[in-house]
Amino acid sequence: MAATRAHHQAVSDPFAYLVSVERRGRALGGQMPLQDELRGAWKGVLFHLRGQPLLAPMDQVAEIITPPPCTRIPGVKPWALGMANMRGNLLPLMDLQGWLFGENQAFDPRRRRVLVMNHRGVHAGLLVESVVGMKHFWREEWMDQPPPVEPPLQPHVIGAYRRGEEYLPVFSLHELVDDETFMNISA
Repeated sequence: MAATRAHHQAVSDPFAYLVSVERRGRALGGQMPLQDELRGAWKGVLFHLRGQPLLAPMDQVAEIITPPPCTRIPGVKPWALGMANMRGNLLPLMDLQGWLFGENQAFDPRRRRVLVMNHRGVHAGLLVESVVGMKHFWREEWMDQPPPVEPPLQPHVIGAYRRGEEYLPVFSLHELVDDETFMNISA
């Protein structure tokens, strides 16, 4: 019966019908996304490096890909894995664990993932142990003091998000570009 009435209203006065649909939508929670924006949602990519869970800010990750085949470049450090073809563009691949800890990961494309970053003209793929997925936090869950991490990670951890028992360090990919040792791949 109500469906027939709504159909009749839509046919007789389409504008009035659309206005009534908008009002019902707002009454059913149309303001929720605005409230979420005001509260301050933060998104990050949860990944692992040497078993350590880390968050990369979503706005610093251009893409997540399966490790593509790459061509080794002579005269570079062992953690500079080589160049890959990503949809017709050259992508330098770096082993993040190899750079930080001096020991490259086993190249297993079934488990490993590449975080693609593009910051200040540096376009690179960072090989990580695994990517778990996206995590959402509220800005009030931010902690300036991160949990203890291994010393090589410390200069790149800019804080953490904490929710209950979950306490995850935030690893800045942009900090890598500012690190001269990362930018110097010559052996």
